[in-house]
Amino acid sequence: MKLEKEKAAKVIEDQYLEGYQKEINEIVGKEIPININWNTFEIDFIKFVPSICLQRLTDGLKSVCKDKKSKEVVAGNINSIEVYCIPNEGAEAKKELKLDTSVFSLTACWGGHQSGYFTDLEICEYLESSLQQS
Repeated sequence: MKLEKEKAAKVIEDQYLEGYQKEINEIVGKEIPININWNTFEIDFIKFVPSICLQRLTDGLKSVCKDKKSKEVVAGNINSIEVYCIPNEGAEAKKELKLDTSVFSLTACWGGHQSGYFTDLEICEYLESSLQQS
């Protein structure tokens, strides 16, 4: 990763990630580590991680974890969160939410056109439908 990208990622981690991590842990009721795969991000998209990615993820989890039972289901099925960024070109067709072996993966263009990333409602709906099947 280039130095410019490393610096940008470090700023986001230092200023935002810990706060979002803490809030998500409180929402779910357990520690769920968030791993942002910085090497998948273009430099121009890194700055959108807090407002576009982490905020929507947090709001989506808040919507799912409305009661004790929902929190238990989420906590029992998600042990970590992985975030990946894809190029803006064709992102709408390639974006993906996936829950596999207790890893919740969010793959989208977190800084391009809004059709290329997920809203908190889409994240909530995905988790509710996926967790009901678990």
